[in-house]
Amino acid sequence: MLQQIWDICRRGVQLCSQEGYVDCPSREKGQYLGDNTIIGPTHMYISGDAELFKKAIREFARSADICPGLLAVTPGNFMQEIADYSLQWPMQLLAYYRYSGDLAFLQEMYPIAEQMLDYFRAYAREDGLLHNLNDKWNMVDWPDNLRDGYDFPLTRPGTDGCHNVLNSYYYGCVQMVQTIRELLGVPYEDELPRLRRAFVEAFYCEETGLFVDAVGSAHSALHANVLPLLFGLAPERAIEPILGLIAERRFSCGVYMSYFVMKALAAHGRTEMIYELIMGEDERSWSNMVREGATTCYEAWGKEQKWNTSLCHGWAAAPIPLLIEDIIGLQPAEPGWGRVRFAPRLPQGMPDFSLRLPTPRGPILVAYVGGEVTLGAPEGVEVIEERT
Repeated sequence: MLQQIWDICRRGVQLCSQEGYVDCPSREKGQYLGDNTIIGPTHMYISGDAELFKKAIREFARSADICPGLLAVTPGNFMQEIADYSLQWPMQLLAYYRYSGDLAFLQEMYPIAEQMLDYFRAYAREDGLLHNLNDKWNMVDWPDNLRDGYDFPLTRPGTDGCHNVLNSYYYGCVQMVQTIRELLGVPYEDELPRLRRAFVEAFYCEETGLFVDAVGSAHSALHANVLPLLFGLAPERAIEPILGLIAERRFSCGVYMSYFVMKALAAHGRTEMIYELIMGEDERSWSNMVREGATTCYEAWGKEQKWNTSLCHGWAAAPIPLLIEDIIGLQPAEPGWGRVRFAPRLPQGMPDFSLRLPTPRGPILVAYVGGEVTLGAPEGVEVIEERT
């Protein structure tokens, strides 16, 4: 089953990688910013080609001429803004840089990151949290029946108020921009401690050990806890309750949010749970797509889980980057893969496999046979092994 899941994700991204990325090849056929958080790295891993991701990042940067907060879809004449998506753009820029080592492009794009951050700061309350961001869509997840009861009116146009998911992404965005400043030697004042205090004060519930969805809400959706866990907003005392919530609710979310669920688990070393979720056989699983005859990964977990489900949607390819980065444990130890970090966390029951990962320095080869894992790196590439 693991090979089948890999194959439908790989083919989904291949078919969504044309002259630019598209969300799906049969319906909107649009390049959506948030989808590229998953599609871009996956496409680089399966093809070794970073140019399409670079092109996409630049095209969204150019949309700042229309809205400094960036458009959600470009190129094209559909002037849609999705706040959640815009706030992920610096994350994508860093992902491209770490894979490619292209420092000149990071420098070229840096002013757009600052401009975008300034744009969103205009929506900040006195404590720094964003609120009343009602002139653009706050998506949280899609389709809307897979938001785990998220307790905030996500209408289009939006409504007033202060909610968790948008502020989690905002905190993550500030993190990424500060990382870019460090890489480029730009001095800055650390905004994160103040934002983190305000976030915890606004959304953390001491009674449950969980985060609530919005100011004035008592509901704790999966989404409102996964993102704080991923971005380091959760206090130490909240980590186990949130991990327990994930174990209980599993993927009570859309396929899109599954990437962030698993990345939050990876940030806390829960690779066994990641693998179990990837291999799950319930109705919200890649196995369910395979059972329904999928040849590419779907927009939702099943054909009937959305009213017009696209049967080829690259945003559903999360197993590929999670397997490579967090289970097989391959990541660049320096931008461009001149040094490689190899920290395999292979769970019990994982079948034998071989992986060929293209990088700018040449292919990295990993084989897992009979419980033994070996790695072959290109000549001149230093491997830093961290085995448990």
